[in-house]
Amino acid sequence: MSQFRITRQHNLPETELRNRVEQLAEKLQNKHGGHYQWEGNRVHYAYKGGLDAVVGFDEQELQVEVKLGLMMSAFKGLIEREVSSYLDENLA
Repeated sequence: MSQFRITRQHNLPETELRNRVEQLAEKLQNKHGGHYQWEGNRVHYAYKGGLDAVVGFDEQELQVEVKLGLMMSAFKGLIEREVSSYLDENLA
């Protein structure tokens, strides 16, 4: 199993940030399948193909934690770059 964590500072109001995180979760679900669920200020996304991710936030910071199964571990670098790029463009 492989994993990574990415954090970004933000200055977005909570409702705007929550909407953007919701859009990300919906995009992942529509594009790749899997499912997501909110738990407070954290959304958990799971894909049976071997990806488990949590996006959480507070007033100043957004955190993404991703765990990859054996098969998905081969794509760790690509997935990490995609997540980082998406955060830079849409959430931070």
